[in-house]
Amino acid sequence: MKTQHLPWKEFSRYLEVPEQGLNFLKEAKELASEKGFFLYLAGGPVRDALLKRASRDLDLVLEGNWEVLLPELLAKTKGELLFKSQFLTYKLRLPQGFTIDLVTARRETYTGVASLPIVEPADHKADILRRDFTINALIYGLTLPFEEEVVDLVSGLKDLSEGKICPLHRDSFIEDPTRAFRGVRYKVRLSFNYAGDFYLALERAKEVEAFEKLSPPRLAQELKLFFSKEPLENLFKLIEDSDALNLFELSLLKKRALKSSDIDILGLAIKELKPKDREKFFLLFLIELEEKSLARLGFFPPEREKILKVYKIFTKEYLENLDILERVEAFEKLPSYVLLRLALEENLRHTIMEFWNTLRHIKPHLSGHDLKALGVEEGKKVGLILREIRRRKLKGEIKTLKEEKELVKALLFRDF
Repeated sequence: MKTQHLPWKEFSRYLEVPEQGLNFLKEAKELASEKGFFLYLAGGPVRDALLKRASRDLDLVLEGNWEVLLPELLAKTKGELLFKSQFLTYKLRLPQGFTIDLVTARRETYTGVASLPIVEPADHKADILRRDFTINALIYGLTLPFEEEVVDLVSGLKDLSEGKICPLHRDSFIEDPTRAFRGVRYKVRLSFNYAGDFYLALERAKEVEAFEKLSPPRLAQELKLFFSKEPLENLFKLIEDSDALNLFELSLLKKRALKSSDIDILGLAIKELKPKDREKFFLLFLIELEEKSLARLGFFPPEREKILKVYKIFTKEYLENLDILERVEAFEKLPSYVLLRLALEENLRHTIMEFWNTLRHIKPHLSGHDLKALGVEEGKKVGLILREIRRRKLKGEIKTLKEEKELVKALLFRDF
């Protein structure tokens, strides 16, 4: 075991958390000390402080029972317990919305390839040895016996100084294949390199088809982190590095060929889609639209069927045979994430982007109520006239409210 003294004043300089977060740490530290529990930070905050990089996460671990501390801790900080998981973790929300994850020092036992672990409370040594990479297995003590000390059991300090991404053991990716994707993220984010053991662990995982056995929800969730946890400018490099390691193929995904112009549509998705639709778009962004890949990423059968049906029907030739209103109405029936995914197809991009940027916003000024006031009888005719107004506006034949009213009168005169 190796330890390295690091004063809290210096360590905390790299914690980019609000004042309430730092106050929570202070209260937790005092309570843990009173009870004789070892409290420490682990993973990202420790790694980043040693690299002199800002960290916004708090991976706060207790060698002891959080249930003993939580009632008083929540009362003092006015926090709210959001949930407790089966993996001995807790998520809290502080008054101004800042959330903190609390972790119990634990041992993990894997009963099969790519299975979820069985967990049990343990000491800090077992907790360190369950982690993914050596650079994430460093801990920083907030209380005795290692207060203001970095503790290294697995040569994490050496790998950090040498810029290496190294799993703790060579069966690491057999236990949890998502660690390989995580390793890509750290490699790209930190500009590090893979250690030899990374490749050896990958080969062992291939031998037992670990990536194929990874459940669709876990695979999808790990890929979403490329999009949600990493800067957009790193995305293509993340995908390129994953592909170089054959992670997509090993996971039974057919990756689509990316084009530099795709970034514009990705930017639109980030800006304009709701969070859930944004996640679905990103998963579709990565793959060719085919049954197996959609299933591997957790799309349910009805959704897969709809996506594939639309992909098959919406060819350039099909759309060109629709008039402009029919085309706009067809696009409006599609979920936004599906439509933007179709826009990644070169032969559909111009037509869909014209709709997205311009045509979808062109609608009549007049409403059904207005039409009735102009003498249109209730019933199907109201809808027919509104559609005709929109068709003429889409074609650029009319633009103003006055022109819409004149068209309505003309249609009534012709008994439209």
